[in-house]
Amino acid sequence: MKYLTEIIFGKDQVRKFHNNETLNDFEKIINLKKYNFDSREERNAFYKGIGEAMGWLEFEIIKESEEKITQEKEDEDKFDYWSFIEKYYPKYSHCNSVLLSDILTRKLYGEEISESDEEYIKGWDVRNELFEIDKELLFKAFENYFNIAYAVF
Repeated sequence: MKYLTEIIFGKDQVRKFHNNETLNDFEKIINLKKYNFDSREERNAFYKGIGEAMGWLEFEIIKESEEKITQEKEDEDKFDYWSFIEKYYPKYSHCNSVLLSDILTRKLYGEEISESDEEYIKGWDVRNELFEIDKELLFKAFENYFNIAYAVF
């Protein structure tokens, strides 16, 4: 179970909320906060903490909800490193390491691979080799992403 809550901090902002007045952009940034908790205990400890620490400041819990985490949602939250590699690895479609990774992945999952590929990887620790190749691919993709996102001009 995941718990979501939205809290307004500040006496004037709580008053505005109760009077159905709109908060300005600055107030939304400073006084309106959203929190996610992984358990009820974590949420309750947070509420107790802000109640004790912020007693002199007025706050109001304005929205609270529970979200069941399904396997589908959990899978959705996982990082898909192949999509990242495909997008940011230089010359992805012409890379021998990508091809080798595909061969090793199919072998690891017990899928059929060609006889020549079978002969090429004969005697390899497939899992370890796949880990090393994918790690290098991900590293180069991240390096390229970083250079794009934080380009020095």
